[in-house]
Amino acid sequence: MTAKTPDSPAPANARPRDSRRRYLRDSATFSLAILVLIWLVATRYLPFTPLPQGVSAASLSGWAYLATTWLGHYGLLAQLLWLPLGLLGMILPARSARRWLWLPAGILAGSALSALIIDSLVYAQYRFHLNGFMLSMFLNDSNGEIFEFDATTWLLGACTLLGLIALCCGLAYRLSGPAAIKRAHRLPTGKLHALLFLMLLASHIQHIVSDAHHNLQVTREAPAFPLLFPATARDFMEDHGWLDARTAEAAKVHIQNFGAGSLAYPAVPLKQDDDVITSRGVDSQPANILFLVIDSWRADSFTAEAMPHLHAALADGLHFPDHISGGNSTRTGFFSLLSGLTANYVTPMENDGLGSVLVNQALQRQWPLGLFSSASFNGVGLDRSLFPKVPDLRLRTLGDSPAMRDRVMTTDWLAWQAQRRQTALQQDAHALKPWLGVLFYDAPHGYSLPRGASTPFQPSATGMDYLTLGPDTDPTPVRNLYLNSLYHLDRQLARVIQDLKEHGEWDNTVLVVTGDHAQEFNDSGKNFWGHNGNFTRYQTQVPLILRGPGIPAGHYGSQLPLPPVTAHYDVVPTLLRHVMGISNPPSDYSMGHDLLRTLDHQPEVDNEWVLSGSYQDFGIIQRDRIYALEGTGGYAVYDGEMNRRQALGEGANPVMKVMEAMRRFYAN
Repeated sequence: MTAKTPDSPAPANARPRDSRRRYLRDSATFSLAILVLIWLVATRYLPFTPLPQGVSAASLSGWAYLATTWLGHYGLLAQLLWLPLGLLGMILPARSARRWLWLPAGILAGSALSALIIDSLVYAQYRFHLNGFMLSMFLNDSNGEIFEFDATTWLLGACTLLGLIALCCGLAYRLSGPAAIKRAHRLPTGKLHALLFLMLLASHIQHIVSDAHHNLQVTREAPAFPLLFPATARDFMEDHGWLDARTAEAAKVHIQNFGAGSLAYPAVPLKQDDDVITSRGVDSQPANILFLVIDSWRADSFTAEAMPHLHAALADGLHFPDHISGGNSTRTGFFSLLSGLTANYVTPMENDGLGSVLVNQALQRQWPLGLFSSASFNGVGLDRSLFPKVPDLRLRTLGDSPAMRDRVMTTDWLAWQAQRRQTALQQDAHALKPWLGVLFYDAPHGYSLPRGASTPFQPSATGMDYLTLGPDTDPTPVRNLYLNSLYHLDRQLARVIQDLKEHGEWDNTVLVVTGDHAQEFNDSGKNFWGHNGNFTRYQTQVPLILRGPGIPAGHYGSQLPLPPVTAHYDVVPTLLRHVMGISNPPSDYSMGHDLLRTLDHQPEVDNEWVLSGSYQDFGIIQRDRIYALEGTGGYAVYDGEMNRRQALGEGANPVMKVMEAMRRFYAN
């Protein structure tokens, strides 16, 4: 990768083959220099890497795995950077390659290092790496609905990128000088690359053995390495008698990928029996259904101080004090609410185009559908997973901030209601039809306030910059900014409620008021902010209030010693039975239960576990522990404050039960 300079003329008798060989050697030397920079950036992952504990054979193997993976895997990343440079050197004329390729080498290396820094920031906050899905969301987030960065953040990112490119270009050009070339030729470049490759092989062999024997001291380290896909070979080892199958099965705890097969969903056709309807409106017609969903809504933020209008309006509703979302992200949390399914069904539901069974029932009955979202439905694929059969689905709301989009969406909803009522007056046959509405608000997710809005909760931050947050950051100003956002959102909700009351529909509508997931402010003290970082209740517990005809007021299970644990995927079975008259057992079409089965003299729903999902991982949430299941197959057990706990015995471990439940609607 040397550039021809006045100080280093190529010999007159140099053959192209020799020139290419020198270029390949010099570019390989450059990749070793970049590897040192990669190692420096990679130290940012170490605080979040679960290091081996104690002194034992298992912990020693953990340290060995950390060392070999550090050398081998990051060495592989450096070699992957060298690969396109080597190919260009083989394609281009030898003289051009030696003269000019230092520039693309520096640009490529600087860009890769910038991406690694961004990934380390994401991992530090959320404990997952950048992936294709996140990149797709970022590239398609034209309105800044999902990722919101201020000008300072963009400027810092641009300066970092340009600075690293300049550094790498300078390093590449410097290494092309005659003195540097002479020193570099003394390095055993080929042997060093061979050593890195041997370390890579050793790393994967260690993981194969440790995974088969369930050595968590090794396997739990792997998720911290970006772009690492550790090898496993349990079946191969069992087939060759290198592993006791019964021992391996007893220790095996991992999530399988069931998404390849198509779904058999619903398991049996749905049957309608109007005798099971308990929520009826005028003239004994089924009631309307309205979802009021707030993005990033914490359970403890639903107070009379933060949301006075909504709190007063729902005083006679049924409140669920320990309600868990089916996801710590919008993609999974909102999906579980509207589908009645767990997060592992998101992708197959997208691929099969089946859609929400609740929405499909409304379509079959020709109910008017008012589906509104402040952020776009297609930003995280909800249009494909929930609404593929809805004609002319409204995908987005216009506005330059989440707060403005919320206001515009509310105005558009009121206009839709007015048009629906006008149509009902003109068409008597349509007048008595119930309707299904969804309003998905976004302001708290973006910590967004209307322009010039008051801030009653003090001290309040003036804006949200995730790059400034750390383990020692005082969460109070950020939390108060969030509460101020809810305070002003409450006024939009009041407009919706007042409209229902003015038109005589308030007592003829079943309201489902909840959030898609919660929002953490470093509550656990582990530097988690926002959501999609863990499965504690700080990120998964949301309010749930049901209100409408036939729904009793009060707090669910208030007579019990502990409040029952309910889940997002319990909502659809409740509505299908008590509003739409579906007589099938919930297990025919849902992973949840009927929350109003107490009306049939059955006990309250109290889930032994709730399966919550992120973009890659899953969390099995119980009262006193969380099983965090990684997409790679590893797992860890935490308490509610994200402190690591020991796994329980086989009899108390819920993972196998969850895995069996997750297979329910797969055809194969």
